[in-house]
Amino acid sequence: MTPAQYWLAAAIILFILEIVTPGFVLANVAVACMASSAAAWFGASVTIQVIVFIVAGLISLVTVRPLLHKTFMKGAKHHATGAHALLGRIVRVTEEISVPSVEGRVQVDGDSWRAISIDHATIKTGDSVRIVRVDSTILYVEHVK
Repeated sequence: MTPAQYWLAAAIILFILEIVTPGFVLANVAVACMASSAAAWFGASVTIQVIVFIVAGLISLVTVRPLLHKTFMKGAKHHATGAHALLGRIVRVTEEISVPSVEGRVQVDGDSWRAISIDHATIKTGDSVRIVRVDSTILYVEHVK
């Protein structure tokens, strides 16, 4: 096999692997392999083939990957996870958030969290509050009227 055929075979294998892996990275390497295959086809030295591979790979990574990602991920729903999933939720106060300490507790999905009122108001046990900020293990809440 000629060097051009090796590069082309690598490109085909990488395109096939891209089908079963997420991320659109292997496709960029495959494009770089195709560019190196073209360089080898025109008789470029191994050094030039490697330089073409690196340059084409970087250009492909910077241009093609964002375009493919935007095209194929359009309409995909992004679900909030971790602390971001708590923002905006309305929960019940389980321990009064009082004025002197401005700290109490709220119940979120069966877990008890420390809570602080963002407007420094007293919020009675059983009242509903909205989570507006999460800082480590402390939820900053506002009273829901």
